[in-house]
Amino acid sequence: MNKFKITLIASSVAAALAGLAMPAVYADDAAPAVSLTGSAAVVSDYRFRGISQTYKKPAVQVGINLGLPAGFYAGFWGSNVSTNVYNSLDNGMSMETDWFGGYVYKVNPDLSFDVGGLYYFYPGSSIVSSGVDTGTKYNTFELHAAATYKWLTAKYNVTTNNFFGATDSKGSTYLQLDAAYPLTDTVTLNAHAGHQWVKGTGNSQLNYTDWLLGATYTLPAGTFAPGWAVSLAYVDTNAKQSAYTYTGGTGSKYLGGPTAVLSLSKSF
Repeated sequence: MNKFKITLIASSVAAALAGLAMPAVYADDAAPAVSLTGSAAVVSDYRFRGISQTYKKPAVQVGINLGLPAGFYAGFWGSNVSTNVYNSLDNGMSMETDWFGGYVYKVNPDLSFDVGGLYYFYPGSSIVSSGVDTGTKYNTFELHAAATYKWLTAKYNVTTNNFFGATDSKGSTYLQLDAAYPLTDTVTLNAHAGHQWVKGTGNSQLNYTDWLLGATYTLPAGTFAPGWAVSLAYVDTNAKQSAYTYTGGTGSKYLGGPTAVLSLSKSF
């Protein structure tokens, strides 16, 4: 099965737990001119928008965020992915790299807006059909606009080219609502709901809704491992099994079903 039928983009639901986080840089005089932060994580299953990118196996993920003057930012995020999910002729592609940038404007301590773009790049990979390399790349560029009020964020994403190689799918969209409610100084409740629309004739089977509910515990300063965090989340979708089931030499797996995702991360 072609990859676009069984995988959805990668700033991931797993990344929402432990990976790709935009830097806190804002357009105000108090913000530092330049800042550099990062994170590293191990997750039990790399899920993005509810779909497993690692064939329900663990992943190692790293990210770097560069905060620039006046609220601009740029960065990189990467993860291993499964060659069972991302088909390639030599079965050798096993990496996803995301390159992003944008601008955050802080209206006041509670309200901010974010606009930017993210390029999903899969080195050495292209879609294989009937054992033949089609030359069609999975690489996708997505623009976003988001608004954050306190602990609640609404975000709209739209692709500027075909959606991971799906025919005539330029302009596919994903609408999401994310919450990170600080229950205590060390415990945050996480919630997410989103809906993926894939444009193009015959692509409606790829549309679905996903959701997440979980919690993150962060070890505070003064403990034996400050900056480390442990997250646990329940992830599920209503994705069609006919579109999101991989069948191959290693068997058959539905990649959008319910699961618990455990992650261990370190911010630096």
